Amino acid sequence: MKIAIVGLGGVGGYIGAKLCALKQEHEIIFIARREHLKAIEEKGLIVQNMDEEIIAQPSYLGSSYPGQIDILFLCTKTYHSQEAIRSLQSSITKETLIIPIANGVNSKALLSPLTPAKIEEACVYIVSHIKSPGIISKSTNVFALFLSQALEERLKPLFEKAGLRVKFADDIKKELWKKYLFISAMGSLTSFYEKGMGRIYQEHQDELKTLLEEIYSVAKAEGINIETKEIDKALHTSSKLPLDAPTSMWLDMQAGGNNELESLSHYIIIKAKEHQLKVPLMQKIYSKLK
Repeated sequence: MKIAIVGLGGVGGYIGAKLCALKQEHEIIFIARREHLKAIEEKGLIVQNMDEEIIAQPSYLGSSYPGQIDILFLCTKTYHSQEAIRSLQSSITKETLIIPIANGVNSKALLSPLTPAKIEEACVYIVSHIKSPGIISKSTNVFALFLSQALEERLKPLFEKAGLRVKFADDIKKELWKKYLFISAMGSLTSFYEKGMGRIYQEHQDELKTLLEEIYSVAKAEGINIETKEIDKALHTSSKLPLDAPTSMWLDMQAGGNNELESLSHYIIIKAKEHQLKVPLMQKIYSKLK
């Protein structure tokens, strides 16, 4: 099989590096651009993972791919995902399996109109980032990739050989929203107050709970089988985070470029209106940040 990874950041870089263990049986394709591409060409993709270092050399490296891709792991930020699919149109067919791994819950809806390929949703838990071009830093042992149960027979042997921890869920949308509940609330509040996640919990706990409840109400209206205990879990997780720990949304906003405001904040407002729900705190946050 020809397996491509697009978006070799903290998520895609780690997954791609581990998948290079399959090179004897499958073609592993890295799609990168600019300085990141040049650095990987020169030294390989370096993943600093706690007390080990992986230097990954894919079967193919480039800014595009001349052949047909069988499986595409789309690990770009949500705001780059459509552009990435358009740039690879010639390599994608109706037989291609696309697995977007991003922070939002609407990747399938965004991408389906652009491609005849089959799209299967996924989410991941990992703490990693690009340290510098060609170098990924993974700072904890946390890694769990959630995929649809429908993919287990096809993909489980690949991930086992690559040494990647994967859970195949019978309700992948529920898993997406469980993660989204936390990252939507924290991304929005850290960006709004320009404070780390631990400080948001310490200084704005009431607002954090209110925002979690607003997002939860939208999830339920969308028919997601999510329990109220997920709100308590999100609060508990927040209580254990470093005071100045940033979110990717806040980091993007500080950098002044593209950011996840639309997928993590505005999406909730849009869906709330569809279901005639009120989300005043999210509306207040979005209005200021927009």
